[in-house]
Amino acid sequence: MDDRMKYLPLTFMLGFFVTTVFERWRSALNVMPFIESVALSVAVLLPGKGEEDRLTRRAIVRYVVLHQVLVFRDISMRVRRRFPTLQYVVDAGFMEPEERDELEAVCCNPGQNYWVPINWANSLALDAHQRKLIDQPTAFNNLILAIKEFRVSMETLIKFDSIPIPIAYPQVVFLAVRVYFTICIVSRQFLISDLKSKTQMDYPVPIMSILEFIFVIGWMKVAEVLLNPLGEDDDDFEVNWIIDKNISTGMAIVDNTHGYHPNLVNDKFADPDYLPAYSEKSQLPRTLTGSAAKVELASPDDAVKIVRVNPEDAPPTSERGSIFTKRNAYSLRNRTISISSNNIESPSQERKFNLSMPATMLSKSKQPDRPGLETLNEENEPASNNHFRRGDRIYSSDSGKSKGRQSSEESEKEKNQV
Repeated sequence: MDDRMKYLPLTFMLGFFVTTVFERWRSALNVMPFIESVALSVAVLLPGKGEEDRLTRRAIVRYVVLHQVLVFRDISMRVRRRFPTLQYVVDAGFMEPEERDELEAVCCNPGQNYWVPINWANSLALDAHQRKLIDQPTAFNNLILAIKEFRVSMETLIKFDSIPIPIAYPQVVFLAVRVYFTICIVSRQFLISDLKSKTQMDYPVPIMSILEFIFVIGWMKVAEVLLNPLGEDDDDFEVNWIIDKNISTGMAIVDNTHGYHPNLVNDKFADPDYLPAYSEKSQLPRTLTGSAAKVELASPDDAVKIVRVNPEDAPPTSERGSIFTKRNAYSLRNRTISISSNNIESPSQERKFNLSMPATMLSKSKQPDRPGLETLNEENEPASNNHFRRGDRIYSSDSGKSKGRQSSEESEKEKNQV
């Protein structure tokens, strides 16, 4: 039975499912909006110091955060528990009682009035532009685009929550994992039998099965946690913290710290002898240095000859691999290897030959300043006739003949003495 477990494509099903869930989770994380872009645009494009200007900036930021609260109430249980009704939103300060009445009068269907606070913010920006509080049309356009990006991000979160992964897919994957390990409990048992035809048995402690269970179940648990990032698990997004952070940061940007900057002073970096400062226990800095930056190919005193090269005279790329320099050709030509067997009875069987490249490999070079193999053979050809050529190699038989001649002379002397 265990041999047929491969027919269940568990790895493919679980891997594809986890990839899909993780991509949705990462997309939701990337579009999670923060108020900084909108608040900074409002603070710069509405620079007035009057009371009306200040209230306009605060109202725009509050309406944008109100839009976020209304969306999170319908897609996150944490925010729903915090604001069960719109009266709780009013009590928290995100909306005035008159604004709640206007919001409820726009549309009776729940979940269809997310756009109302954004429309209020755009109307305030348009009114400020008409009253010349926002001078340039491009500045007004930038403010509208910042509010639009915030709204589009919240719209993406609504789509993720309203159109989840089809419920059949998670059910099939989770059921397949549990069925797989249920079968493993039976098919991978340790059996004690004296039959000679028994198959290979597992160990009393199935170590590999335990490891497989830990990894696969852990893999499945990751998908379960990431399946609903706006839920109430410990690893889900802290949307309540995001709401509180956005309203406090936005109000600080457009009101408390608006138009303020520290006094201009001469900083320490103006010192030409300034050195980077690190704590005593911190690691020394590592500079971005290229791998060939510290390689010295020539000293500064070397005279380098510059030659003009015509790209049209360069050999084709297919022929560049067969071109050897004169130095490499000589090194290949002059190497010798002595081959001798461990059980040679006659010393004349020892051979010495040179390693030389075939003439066909070097004859393809068309550059006149690089000699071919024939030129090297003429320069280094031995004067002795005790060398012979076999194929593309030159063999030397001096050692064998000299040793054979010495052995024959010694044998003749022994015969004469006898």
